[in-house]
Amino acid sequence: MKIAAIEVFLLGFPFKSVFVLAGGVAGSTNALSHRVLVKLTTEGGAVGWGEATPTPRWTYETTETIVSSLKRYLAPAVMGIEVWNFDALHRAMDRAISPGVTPGSPLAKSAIDVAAHDALGRALNVPVVALLGGCRRTTFDLTWMVSVVQPDAAPQAVADGLAAGYTMFDAKIGMHGEAGDLALLRATRRALGDERSLQVDANRGYRVDAAIRQARRFADLGIALFEQPLDGFNLAGYRRLRAASPVPIGIDESLRSVPDLIEYVRADAIGVAVAKVQRNSGLYRSRQLCETALAAGLELSLSGLTETDLGLAAGLHLAAAFDINPLQLNGPQYIETDFLQQRVWTGGGRVQLPTGPGLGVTVDEARVRRQALEVVL
Repeated sequence: MKIAAIEVFLLGFPFKSVFVLAGGVAGSTNALSHRVLVKLTTEGGAVGWGEATPTPRWTYETTETIVSSLKRYLAPAVMGIEVWNFDALHRAMDRAISPGVTPGSPLAKSAIDVAAHDALGRALNVPVVALLGGCRRTTFDLTWMVSVVQPDAAPQAVADGLAAGYTMFDAKIGMHGEAGDLALLRATRRALGDERSLQVDANRGYRVDAAIRQARRFADLGIALFEQPLDGFNLAGYRRLRAASPVPIGIDESLRSVPDLIEYVRADAIGVAVAKVQRNSGLYRSRQLCETALAAGLELSLSGLTETDLGLAAGLHLAAAFDINPLQLNGPQYIETDFLQQRVWTGGGRVQLPTGPGLGVTVDEARVRRQALEVVL
């Protein structure tokens, strides 16, 4: 079952509403938001699909670099590798684009990795979760993102989420200053009531002392998780913060690899490891990270990059293998997925693990080809 062909497609989706984080506006209703799809075909005819989400406000990979990396470097590097040999697959991709300080184009690598898992699952007639070691849950709660330009817009964002059937919420902070963020969260908590779960994600928007002050304030608001408060690989800062914080501290953007995780554990600088399929170059290394985190006694969370239902399915299989819930997989909130024969998300704040071989979703390839955009490199 050697890899015989890889095709790359670019699709554009309008955002339903503005998506803002500490780094700036990551999605706008005035412009298309791009998703790069990969179709992987084996010599035996098995086909798998994967996805990469260009998010320059969050990481360095753009639409152009992802497409170029896939077409010119990664796809040629993996031709002829057995689709089941994930170790060889990643070693070949890492030779083509060196990890260096970061994993080296992890979003692009993730698209190939997920497509390989999908193709292998289809060839063996088993779901991807079986390739990850087993299934521990099949029903998940998705969080509704409270992501607003002005703090006073938070109550309406909460109302929209409640009307959509969500019970778990996640607020983006780090862009309004300490007072503005606190006002946003107080308004959010009032709108939610005391019984609903609320997490916060600062996307590297704080320095250590401010994060410590905020963490102590957040405890009074019943915040379940304070994610990625600090920028960089800040072992000393996170150690101080975790020791002082009454709220669990999660790390996302700075948790790029298993070696990173090991260093955070050694420094006693992490409470919750946030898994992210694309950030960790796909399912193979995401599984390694989750296993290491559990062995270290950490809690797990899981987030995404507003993927389509294709990427949502990949995240659900990882969450199913490691019993992770709730999930910060917010794609359904922001974009419509119109290229699958049947959607994964069917409304509301709960979602089921797709059944069937591979990822359990069927791509309408004819539609993908019709909608594909041209990329000028």
